[in-house]
Amino acid sequence: MELCVDIAAGLRLLGSPTAITEDCFTKLLDAAICAIVDGQKATNVSQLCNSKGDAIKECYAAVLSFLIEAARHDADPDTLSDTLLQDYNFNAQRSEKLVGIYRQHKTKLQAALSHIGTNAPHIIDASWTLDYCVKTTSLEQVGSFIYLIQFHTESCEEDCVSSVKFLCTQEELQDLVWKMRDAVRHVEKIANM
Repeated sequence: MELCVDIAAGLRLLGSPTAITEDCFTKLLDAAICAIVDGQKATNVSQLCNSKGDAIKECYAAVLSFLIEAARHDADPDTLSDTLLQDYNFNAQRSEKLVGIYRQHKTKLQAALSHIGTNAPHIIDASWTLDYCVKTTSLEQVGSFIYLIQFHTESCEEDCVSSVKFLCTQEELQDLVWKMRDAVRHVEKIANM
């Protein structure tokens, strides 16, 4: 798990008992877990402790990044503990506290990660109806088939099912089918590489 230089510096500062008190360390961990798992924003991170505001913000950003990256890489807690002790100068007590919180909330952290980002809705079902248009307001007689297509979609951000409806002619429907087959073929090709 690679962390940038700024995050590494923040973790070293977080591991230092002289820079961050034990009470402040616990408050930072609680605020970070609440921010990721519950989506609660800390009111003012710099006022969590009686230390320098910039140092607190740096440590808060470091612990957020560390927890997110660990969950994203599905890191082993024992490996994380060794990394904290060796690379970031944590003492055994602080390392165990941080790893314990990671171990306790690992599934919630990974679930929260699945809701981050802008993902297009996933199509989970489709339905269609065939109509016949006899005439319109602008033309006397049309005499063509019209398809009402409805895609049922599920969005990761909202955890709800919605639908997308549209009308198309037979030619437009054939074009849509060919494009979808082409997309499936490309995805299979990429998956087989």
